[in-house]
Amino acid sequence: MKKVRGTVAFLLVFVLSFSVIPQNVLAAKKKVKLSKKSVTVTVGKTVKVKLKNNKKKVKWTVTSGKKNVKLSKKKKTSVTIKGKKVGKAKVQVKVGKKKFVCKVTVKKAGTNQNADKNNGKKTAEPTVKPTEKPVLPSTSTPKPTEKPVLPSTPTPKPTEKPSLPSTPTPKPDNKPDPTPIETMMPPDETPAPTVKPESNYQGLYAEKEPLIVSSVAFEKDVPSYSLNYNDIYVISEEADSLKEFVPDVTKCTYNVYCYGKKAEVKSITDVVWHDDEEWQKPYYSFLLTAVQGGKEYKQTVTMKLVREDSEEGSENGMTWLSLDADGEKYELEQSLHDEEGESGYYFKDKEVNTSKIQNAENIKLVGVYEEQQYTVNARKEVCDDYFVSVISDSFAKDNLAVGSGMVYIDAKTDSHFYIDAFTATKGEVNLYPGYSEECFVYEPALEKGKTLKDIFANVVEDLKIYRAVYNNVYWNNENIEIRNVVWHDEPYYDDKTDHGYYSFNIVLTVDGQENEQSYVLVEKQKTYAVSGKLTTEDGLPIAEAEVLLSKLSDEECEYTIETDKNGCFETDLQKGTYEFELGQTFTVEDRDVVHNEKLPVYKITGKVTRTGANTPDVPGFNFESEESSCIYLRDLLGDDNRYYAYVQKGTYTVQSCDCPVDTVEVTGSGTYDIKMELALVSGKGSGYYKFVDTEDENNCYWAFSVFDTYNVYLKPGTYYVKIEDATVDTIEVSLGEMTKDYEMYSCKGELLDMAGLQIPKDMYRNYEILVMRNEVVYKKLIMAPKFDEDDISGFKFDVLAGEYEFLHNGKSVGRMTVTDSNVVKDLTMPYKYVKIKMLDAEDELISIYPKRRLKFANKGTNSIYYYYMDDDESGDYTSRIVLPTGDYQCVDYYCMPSIGDYGFTVDGSSDTVVINTNVYKISGSCKVNGAEVSDDTWVYLHKKGDATELSSYTFDEGKYEFYVEPGEYEIKVSLDSGIVTAADVTITNASVERNLELGE
Repeated sequence: MKKVRGTVAFLLVFVLSFSVIPQNVLAAKKKVKLSKKSVTVTVGKTVKVKLKNNKKKVKWTVTSGKKNVKLSKKKKTSVTIKGKKVGKAKVQVKVGKKKFVCKVTVKKAGTNQNADKNNGKKTAEPTVKPTEKPVLPSTSTPKPTEKPVLPSTPTPKPTEKPSLPSTPTPKPDNKPDPTPIETMMPPDETPAPTVKPESNYQGLYAEKEPLIVSSVAFEKDVPSYSLNYNDIYVISEEADSLKEFVPDVTKCTYNVYCYGKKAEVKSITDVVWHDDEEWQKPYYSFLLTAVQGGKEYKQTVTMKLVREDSEEGSENGMTWLSLDADGEKYELEQSLHDEEGESGYYFKDKEVNTSKIQNAENIKLVGVYEEQQYTVNARKEVCDDYFVSVISDSFAKDNLAVGSGMVYIDAKTDSHFYIDAFTATKGEVNLYPGYSEECFVYEPALEKGKTLKDIFANVVEDLKIYRAVYNNVYWNNENIEIRNVVWHDEPYYDDKTDHGYYSFNIVLTVDGQENEQSYVLVEKQKTYAVSGKLTTEDGLPIAEAEVLLSKLSDEECEYTIETDKNGCFETDLQKGTYEFELGQTFTVEDRDVVHNEKLPVYKITGKVTRTGANTPDVPGFNFESEESSCIYLRDLLGDDNRYYAYVQKGTYTVQSCDCPVDTVEVTGSGTYDIKMELALVSGKGSGYYKFVDTEDENNCYWAFSVFDTYNVYLKPGTYYVKIEDATVDTIEVSLGEMTKDYEMYSCKGELLDMAGLQIPKDMYRNYEILVMRNEVVYKKLIMAPKFDEDDISGFKFDVLAGEYEFLHNGKSVGRMTVTDSNVVKDLTMPYKYVKIKMLDAEDELISIYPKRRLKFANKGTNSIYYYYMDDDESGDYTSRIVLPTGDYQCVDYYCMPSIGDYGFTVDGSSDTVVINTNVYKISGSCKVNGAEVSDDTWVYLHKKGDATELSSYTFDEGKYEFYVEPGEYEIKVSLDSGIVTAADVTITNASVERNLELGE
């Protein structure tokens, strides 16, 4: 609760994006606003969203769905959003205190084909020994539109052309862009630039880690512990030192796996007790050596003491085998490629119907940990036709706490392939994902006067693609071709430091279908070493900080530079003019640069506490000021919640949980403690909760439950607690801590008629049902007709414990009591579901034209009711309909002029109503010049000696039909040439079939 990390941090940001924030005026005359509140983008394509009327500094971030989109070209007035994976996302821009959110839908990309099959040659089958290589992160960018930003350390914000590897980490997520594809092996193999061995994905961590700790048996009793790869976290609220539980790490027993197979621990050496690190409790590190299959592996392991509410170890997980949705099993297979280092899954079945998962009430995951299977509950996050993400619950294996985590599952959609193995015969080449085409980068420096054209005389022969991954299946080089190779004399990079590049297509043929993607081969962009030291105004080092560095150009790029404990930094930059935040400009030309700078900031430190608190829990915070700036803040360090920051002189509002909690007047470097006037409200729950200030409903705060608990920090006062639009509680909040449980349960049910018969979902008539909880409106249900076969019938929503009543038209249709479990409650509606059988004079069933209506009227209320026959509907009835009890008159049916002569009664008990008539059927088919007419051809029936004329269009390959009383009739047909008489028909005491053969 105190430290928000990992999944919890992601969910918190997601929740805060919904917060209602007072809107300040940012422009004197025109309001700042987004050009679009929602956009749709195809995988691999981009869309631009503008921020209108803004002149202030902004911060663009992805608050949810980070796997689905990537941001580039972040400016004060716009951002470019690229679709990466099918799904949903939210992009937020913050302007001062104001936040704007754009909802993004990423849709499936089409498949490109290339008709020219002869331009280019197939690469030869490799003869060298396979090796292992990291997998390619996911991008889908079929055709070039703009030039990509190549991943680097640092990677700037994308511009028209990329920058290449150096050191700082890019904003806003402070993580490096995907690493390039390269050829590498487990440490015992001889590296060679060839095919990576196929993965079987059996055992722990799917054979991707050389050595990993899977469990520990401690010498003394440990309450619980968790793992994060090779970091061990002993969990205790009471202990002051890890040595209380682990006086000697060599006396613990460690279970380890090497590349997915159980290994034997050979030795524990190089044990170090770290007790001199600021902001960190003392901990162990040691070298673990293991043997597996006659090969030796070594790995440094750490062991630390953490609090129970720490999120450390949440990355520890299992290999998932299947997903279960309401009892239906969906087998999973691990992705053969990773996306930005995150291992994902695919549904094994390519024809999987994800809508069933979307409608499922209970989700479970079956996984394996240390070769033992476990079934774990899970919760849906995203579910559409192409992608499902769920959060697995945490569980315990003895005293090992296995943390919950997000599980990403893709459907096989034929949308993109991934280059899995390649090599270049002319030197080291790496593959970087790009924004419109993917980039092969030649790493060695070129000799003066040479270009890539001098080195790669034949790209098809010199760059060999050995294998690709498509729909999670390996495809070898016989399925892969390089085509359309073109040399470009113009430079690829904006700084014009290169001497041209190749563009080409890679075509993967699967089952006769060509899938084409665009690539370039470029030289490595020239960079220069830049180093120096940053200090405060009063000479202190700006230590262990991340400072924003901007490249000044038409398309501004931003880097985050990390400093060490002495304030020193090192990085690699391209040519250009740069500026640290609040600093002076400096230029990188054709040589390395040493740049030392004093920034106009001061170092402030202090403790963070809550007034009246009985626990050390505090929320995160930031410093905000209209006049001054904070360039870096590190908060909530250690058990005493310390922070440090580098800020300008001035007055700052300490902002936390969307409200001001303290004020700090900074006059120089020093200690500035922060006291928050906030109460902690927490308890059991699930889903979202909204806390609304009763005195100002614009002040509202969201809480989202994690691991079946929620917490929210509130100022003292009175709050409505809302779930969706329902007020479920009113609470008085005072300083300190408060526990309020809002455990949610599932309520579902069907609509029944007054005789207990289930009303079909397509027969609902927009019934409005008020759900009352403890005599207060809790929720409104609108039961509209549902026609899709995947739509679930009835209703389903979440409820709290309490007494409930369902009201329809002011009358009760059901009551229930919710205590401590899910409930099923069917509602008895004041209607009767009946099937109407209308018989002709020969006792044959009268059928209804598809998509034609039958109309009824209630004699007592004059209410009108309609029935439409679906195209594919058939049965032993003329009509089926849901009606109140009473007497009814048939009003209208186009093909039966005397229908108004008949009526029926709905008595509430009979499921079937029979109406006997004295009409006969005229029917047949209609052809023109021997061909059946289209289904929208009009046929007219005129009774001779009478003004009665019926009209109806044909159906089901030119068929027509009418129901009439005895008499003489004339049939006409509307053709392109006009209305023509087709036949005369006489009805006496039998139905007549008359096929119409017309010429035109």
